[in-house]
Amino acid sequence: MKLLTANIQWVRVIVTSLLVIVLSFLVVTIITFYHIFVLAFEAHGKPDQAVISHYASTISRWMMPILELFFTFILALISTKKTENYSSIHGLLIGIFAGVLCIIVKMSFGGHLNYHTYIFFIIVIGLGFIGGYFRQMLFTKKMKSLA
Repeated sequence: MKLLTANIQWVRVIVTSLLVIVLSFLVVTIITFYHIFVLAFEAHGKPDQAVISHYASTISRWMMPILELFFTFILALISTKKTENYSSIHGLLIGIFAGVLCIIVKMSFGGHLNYHTYIFFIIVIGLGFIGGYFRQMLFTKKMKSLA
């Protein structure tokens, strides 16, 4: 077990997990700003604030979890590139930390812990592991072809 924990790149795991949340927020923010721009252009001035708030809360409610799942898998796949034989473990840890951060973000915006949250947490962990596992399979396939 000591050998296993010595090979973990904790900074990479934590930064990647934080990047999952940051990129999810960034995509939702960009889409919301685009919608505000379209509303302002249609209104020839300042758009209605209530419409913007309703749109932002509606889109973030369903889009944030999808983006968090997507970015967990993609970033685990990308981030574990240089971890060689420990890619699946790194992917698993990225999934765990990203899942915890997703729950923290949900709770900070008034969400509640229910069975949907726990299922989402398990799916995030699984996607992180699968991303790392795919990278590990690519690495071992590459090493076998070089031998």
